[in-house]
Amino acid sequence: MITSTLNRDNKAAILAIGTELTTGQIVNRNAAWLSEKLTEIGIDVVLHETVADDRLRISEALHRTSSATQWVFVTGGLGPTTDDFTRNVVSEWAALPLEFNEPSWNAIISRLTSAGIPVAESNRQQCYFPQGAEILPNPEGTAAGFTFTTAQTQIWVLPGPPNEVAAIWNHGIEPTLKRLIPDFKPTQLFTWQCMGKSEAELGEITETALEGSGLVTGYRAHRPFVEIKVWCPADQIESKKPWLNQLEQAISPWLMTLDGEDLAQRLLNRLEGYDSVDLFDQASTGILGQRLGALLKAPEHQSLARNLTLCTEWKAFENPETQVQTVLDNADPTSLTLVLTGYSLDGRAAIGLKWGTKTLQTEIQSPYPHPKWIDRTRLYTLEMALKIWSDWILSSSS
Repeated sequence: MITSTLNRDNKAAILAIGTELTTGQIVNRNAAWLSEKLTEIGIDVVLHETVADDRLRISEALHRTSSATQWVFVTGGLGPTTDDFTRNVVSEWAALPLEFNEPSWNAIISRLTSAGIPVAESNRQQCYFPQGAEILPNPEGTAAGFTFTTAQTQIWVLPGPPNEVAAIWNHGIEPTLKRLIPDFKPTQLFTWQCMGKSEAELGEITETALEGSGLVTGYRAHRPFVEIKVWCPADQIESKKPWLNQLEQAISPWLMTLDGEDLAQRLLNRLEGYDSVDLFDQASTGILGQRLGALLKAPEHQSLARNLTLCTEWKAFENPETQVQTVLDNADPTSLTLVLTGYSLDGRAAIGLKWGTKTLQTEIQSPYPHPKWIDRTRLYTLEMALKIWSDWILSSSS
């Protein structure tokens, strides 16, 4: 029999509750977001668990997570419907009877009536909290969170919607945790997005570059990128800069962006100020339009959204470079023209730019030339095109 000897101090677990999570209807974004925030303030997240809306399973999960960690963050099941019974199970598990909180009920009435929404009697169940628990106000919804301490663990219970989790965290949890953690030392996460090398190869390069640094590393493959992650205590950043610079130099041939920057956002930022932009996509099968469309809804891009024309069609060309030249030759001379064309049988695509009398053109060679990897080729080529277009536009304006 294996028994745990792990230290629970300053360790956290995240317990997500909801059948919609276990059945795959929605993705558990709360776990990722809370983990990132907890890590930033120096708490080590060691366990994620997700259970369906089942009273026994929730109770068992509370026992497991609280036995392993000092902090347990529970999300979901605080709504007004019959399948929202997280507070009931938590109360029974902790042997703390539920008590009605009148100020919470008044706050719900005020919030709903001010928005012209009828107050349902079922909303009252959101006003019951375990005896002695601290109520955590929710600026974004009717479901207040709550926290209490058992003999060995502090339990934080939050609603399910991510915007409400963030609101409660910012409003009360983060400052409270910083006061509770002795010798609080924030940690900063540095990330690098790379393409063209496998996760294993980049891992070896990273570990070699940082050998002896004492820095904590991690990796995440999310096609077409491999993300390199390095955590550094905030008070050591200056002394660790030579190591970070050494890593960046080692991975520079495959480096695309730093610290989560989106290449599509970078391109749009550099397109601002052009009166007319024509973008021809003959390779991504609509992925480029999806990427840009979501970002163009932002207020800062309203003017660009009116000035950008996206022409999407899917064609395979034996000579992508020739097709790019054809598009550029027929481009509107008063517009900035960008074109992406693909793919030849050996995985080549081509991109081009025309602005006034200036014309630029280059080829993109996929590291996944086999036809069965066409999806990888498509994603790789698109990100490379976004980067190269952005670089060209920057150089043209300087």
